[in-house]
Amino acid sequence: MPMDLVYLKAPIPCVQGYYGERLVTYTTQIAPGQIHNLLGHDPRSQNWKKLPKDIGDIYKYLQRPTSKSRREGVAGYIEERFGPDAITVGGFPAISIAFRAPVEFIPSPELKGVGQMMLDISPSVARILIDGLGRVTGIMDLQDEGLADLLKFQLPVTIYAPAPGTKPLSWREMGQLFHDFNFRVQPVPQRLALALDTADPYVQLARDLTPYAFLSDHGGVAEKLASLGSKSTQLVVQTVWVRSVRGATEGRKFQEANLAHLDNPNLTPDSEEDLRESIASYFQSICDHMGDDRWEDRDSLHLSSPGWQALGVVHHDIAFRAKLGPAEREKVTERIASIDWSRSNPDWFRLGIGLPEIDKLTGEEVVDSKGRKRIALTGAGRTNTQAIIDYVRNKSGLDLLIAKDDEDAV
Repeated sequence: MPMDLVYLKAPIPCVQGYYGERLVTYTTQIAPGQIHNLLGHDPRSQNWKKLPKDIGDIYKYLQRPTSKSRREGVAGYIEERFGPDAITVGGFPAISIAFRAPVEFIPSPELKGVGQMMLDISPSVARILIDGLGRVTGIMDLQDEGLADLLKFQLPVTIYAPAPGTKPLSWREMGQLFHDFNFRVQPVPQRLALALDTADPYVQLARDLTPYAFLSDHGGVAEKLASLGSKSTQLVVQTVWVRSVRGATEGRKFQEANLAHLDNPNLTPDSEEDLRESIASYFQSICDHMGDDRWEDRDSLHLSSPGWQALGVVHHDIAFRAKLGPAEREKVTERIASIDWSRSNPDWFRLGIGLPEIDKLTGEEVVDSKGRKRIALTGAGRTNTQAIIDYVRNKSGLDLLIAKDDEDAV
């Protein structure tokens, strides 16, 4: 056997598969520290200029530099899911590597499709990372920072190579694989992602609040639905309820951005129980002051998406900005409950959050028993939410309390 094969080819246990007659796959597991050896280069964006021109050019053409927040997100995920104090189970999908030339495979005499790849891992063998750059960047950054103790896991890998006896993959073909993996995918709808998420602390807090009476006794929370239909019996959809909880804990800006990061969040493992009780008592107080009929009125604006989100932010005002005691909180929630939340409140039109509702059959403006026009929400939901927040702050007296608190903080 030639000496270069002895020293450069590494046997790697794998399972062989294929896509048509052109493409063969080899699936295996590697330790995170083996990524560089398997690729033969460092694929992180800061190193693209140092790579051989053909490989560097294809990375620049296909990939996008991994942002600092994405790298830190991967590192944080590793620590939270694989570390000694993991908050729940976690795992990574396989990274994908494309080899230009066919890969030698020695099949097992006993099991079909199982065997060993004899991988030539010398840098001269062309291969690129076609999926998983963010994961790989986060892992390699942790290694560079001396945090290899966090990398005690096996990383699944799928290698794509031309079928034995066929011509090498072109850079265009390898680029097509990257395109297919990254752009020909359908994202999971947010409503399904939230229903399945067991790790996001705000999703979990929202879930922990669902047994409380203000929700459970009045229809509860609808998971996996984008909106409530006319025949729905639930009070709120999960996506809106999570937004309300995010606002209740961290305020308006955090409520708006699902990927927002806070250096000093109000919601922590130590504060979760107190926050849960604070939010529950706040909404329950509003519910009690309104009475069952008004609280359950699905036609009322407090149960609209902007209404739920506004009420969430107002809890943040009470708990973290004005820092009200129990007696003052009760006065504020009573004032919130006394607001005319019906769609016939003339104030909604003055806020500019909608237009008169039109009867689809007659084409006439819809009015209530007192002859007042009913509003149909229009425009940007974000603008409507902020308008309702400002309105509730004014009607409840919170705007003055917040202003006083801001003055005291100066």
